[in-house]
Amino acid sequence: MTSQNDELLKLTKEVRELSDHIAGLKRKNNTMPEGPEKDQLIEDIKMRQFQALFYLEKMENIAKQ
Repeated sequence: MTSQNDELLKLTKEVRELSDHIAGLKRKNNTMPEGPEKDQLIEDIKMRQFQALFYLEKMENIAKQ
């Protein structure tokens, strides 16, 4: 049970850090002019969002065990 709690705490921390990073990227995106750099930034945001969703699903699976 302790290893599950440790894993949940670790994933929670990762999700918070990703969330903070995504927020910063979105702020940057809002002020950036259109172009290939903005397109790359949008792709980076999407990848990090998918990563956060993966962690959330993993947390849900651990909690169900």
